[in-house]
Amino acid sequence: MGLLTNILLAPFLGPVWASRWTLDKVDRVVREELTDDTPIKEDLMKLQMRLEMGEIDDAEYVRQEAEIMQRLREVREWREKFGMSTGAGPVRVAGSDDTE
Repeated sequence: MGLLTNILLAPFLGPVWASRWTLDKVDRVVREELTDDTPIKEDLMKLQMRLEMGEIDDAEYVRQEAEIMQRLREVREWREKFGMSTGAGPVRVAGSDDTE
C-alpha cells in the first residue's frame, strides 16, 4: 500500500494496526516469561544455600529440588514449543523415573 492509501485508510485500519501491535507486544512478554529460567536457577541456588547452612535436611532438599527441576523442565518444553534453543540436555533428578 502506498502512503496515500495508508493516510486515507488510517481512520478505519488504525485501530486494527494498533490492536495488532499491542497483541504482538503482549505475545513477546508472555514468551519471555514462559521461557525465562533465571528465577528458577536462582531458586535452586537459594535451596542449595539453605542446605549448606543447615536450615533444611537432605530429604527436604531432595523434595524441593524435584519441584524446581520440574519447573525447569516446563520452561524447556516451552522453549521447544517456541522453537528456541534449550541449552543443555534433559534435566534429571536423582531417583526420578524416566518412564514419563
